[in-house]
Amino acid sequence: MPHVVVDYSANLEDFEAKQLLLEINTVLVETGYCQAIDIKARARKDDIYLVGLDEEQQAYVHVKIYLLSGRSSDQKQEIGQKVLDCLATNAILNQQQIPVQSCVELIDMPKQDYFKQVIEKQF
Repeated sequence: MPHVVVDYSANLEDFEAKQLLLEINTVLVETGYCQAIDIKARARKDDIYLVGLDEEQQAYVHVKIYLLSGRSSDQKQEIGQKVLDCLATNAILNQQQIPVQSCVELIDMPKQDYFKQVIEKQF
């Protein structure tokens, strides 16, 4: 834990989703609230999307971070802001020819409702 899901619009040019995932994971580890091995991150390109009423071409990156419950409001604020700062300083997002809406959403998952088991290598 945490789980990171990045949804992004297909109109981003030269976007490297894996690089952004690495940057986000690094920021999460640097907060000190999680270990690298516990982060599961993935990205999904949205081929069909609409921003507003489609009057102005825009792009987006929406980061959802699922966290086990128990973190304080201050900790969640720090996590959210640091990930948003990561998006704001991403070189590719800053080179786009259209506006890019960048969002971070933190989602609490009750600890009692999350189950995990690591299946170790057998050989």
